[in-house]
Order: sequence, then C-alpha cells, then structure tokens
Amino acid sequence: MTDRKTTFETLDQLLKKDEANLTRLAEVLEQEHRALAGNDMQQLEQATSEKNELLDALRERAKQKIRLLAQLGYRPDSGQAVSDYLRDQAGADSSLMKRWEAAQQQLNECQHRNAVNGRILGHLQRRISRISDIIRGADQQQALYGSTGESRSLTHSQVFASA
Repeated sequence: MTDRKTTFETLDQLLKKDEANLTRLAEVLEQEHRALAGNDMQQLEQATSEKNELLDALRERAKQKIRLLAQLGYRPDSGQAVSDYLRDQAGADSSLMKRWEAAQQQLNECQHRNAVNGRILGHLQRRISRISDIIRGADQQQALYGSTGESRSLTHSQVFASA
C-alpha cells in the first residue's frame, strides 16, 4: 500500500494539472462561444476538437484521483463528498483542500459555460431547421412539443386523427 504522504502529493500534482487544463478549457469555451456568435464554423471545429482533448485528459485524471482516494480508504459509493473526506483525513493539508476546492469551482464554471454554449447551439439548430422547413415549403405545418420541450413539426404521417 502506498504511504499517505505520497498519495497526497500525487493527488496535489494531479490537481495542478487539472487546474491548468480547466483554465485552458475556460478559454476554449469562450472561443467556442465567440465562434457560435459569429457563425465561424472553422473556429468552432477547432474549439470543439481542443475541448474534447482537454475533457479526455480531465476524465483520465479523475479516474486516477478516484483510484488514489480509494487507496486511502475513500469509497465513491458511500455518498460522502470527496472534499468532506479529504477534510476528515489527518494527512490532508489545507493547501490540498484549497486546490481541490479551486478545481471544483473551475469545473463548475466550465460546466456553466458549456451549458450556455449548448443552449446557443440548440437555438442555432432550431433556426436552421425552421429555415430548412421554409425552403422545403413545410413552414405551414403545425408544430408540437416533444417530451423534452423541443418544437417538432407535425407531418401528415404523424397525424392520428382529424376532425
């Protein structure tokens, strides 16, 4: 079994890498936002590609951190937050806790930015769909709302009954 000090040092190193990746991810999400606002598909593709690479690296380190925490006795299925677990550990120094909390804050901010970009993308997709319907001459169709709240055009093959 790895000694606790080494495990905490390794966690700290992983969190430093996370902080760097999350800082870059926030920048990439801002680039993605500008690309969406400006309809710049080339910049959007570049941002999406880099975003996916950063997310892959973050996911891999998340697995590594969970394995290290498990070596310390943390059980992910216990329902206890990692920050609470680390706070309870005698060897968890305050700098590790601050780094963990800072990384969580960065992650939350990135998730929010990504959600905003997702809503913009959804709006753009709906707008393109409406334009496509107009071009096809399908703009007179009735619109229904799906189970997730999205608007869908009602086609004649979907009509169950008529009055």
